[in-house]
Amino acid sequence: MGGQVSEEACLKIPKVSVVLTTYNRAPLLDQTVQTILSQTFEDFELVISDDASRDGTEGLCRDYERRDPRVRYRRGLKNVGMPGNLNAGIEASSAEYIANLHDGDLYEPTLLEKWAAALDACPRAAFVFNAYRAIDANRRTVRIYREPFGPCFAGSVLLEEVFFRRWGFDSPVWGTVMGRRSAYFAVGLFDPRFGFVADVDMWLRLAERFDVAYVPEPLIALPSPEAVPRIWGGAERLTKRQLERMFWEARMRHYRDRPIRRFGEAIRHYSFVAASRGWSLACRVKRKMRF
Repeated sequence: MGGQVSEEACLKIPKVSVVLTTYNRAPLLDQTVQTILSQTFEDFELVISDDASRDGTEGLCRDYERRDPRVRYRRGLKNVGMPGNLNAGIEASSAEYIANLHDGDLYEPTLLEKWAAALDACPRAAFVFNAYRAIDANRRTVRIYREPFGPCFAGSVLLEEVFFRRWGFDSPVWGTVMGRRSAYFAVGLFDPRFGFVADVDMWLRLAERFDVAYVPEPLIALPSPEAVPRIWGGAERLTKRQLERMFWEARMRHYRDRPIRRFGEAIRHYSFVAASRGWSLACRVKRKMRF
């Protein structure tokens, strides 16, 4: 478990490509890489996709690349943001199963094993995701995010019963999943129009055409903002507008052959937009009144 893999074994195409996106988080990257290389499932390559970091990321990754033949490091020539960096990592990978992972998160040793098993058991699934554990600065669990899904279900269920019923335009699927290469390229890679939340658009597009797999265990720990500062803060309004746009496109796409339902969903969408913007405005006013 988690042992060294021979160089000969890495010449063949592995079952899983782990694409780890990173940017200017060298102090956190080491522990993340260690949790990946210590996985119980060993038939994988680790592609670290660096979005032109300016800290010590390259030196750290080159060292891992020298020590473990499963590790491949690619560095972008310039900073292109999350969608472009992730797309470049996917294009540099080789396996049919692609795990999208982020720097700063912590992964259970069985993550890849259980993700791969879930996709094996659900052959029409485009991707698998899981429950998430939020932890504080002392790594104590403060919340478990778990959804009431079975191990394999139709993507239309995720769209109609979950995504399209959330007035806040939030997603039960976070940015860390294992997807099928064939599904990604069937719908097109991550759309740069949607910036840091382009992953949500991807899940909407994949759920339109494929099934989805789910593991109800909290296999990923999400550190607190104090431990892992968010590098995309300060653009809340832009992010909200991007989410509104992608949800509108997803609704219109999903109901394109049902005009009456499509009209009803258009009304629902704009009522959600009004509710979400009103809530955001009320929160901003409340924050200002405190000071």
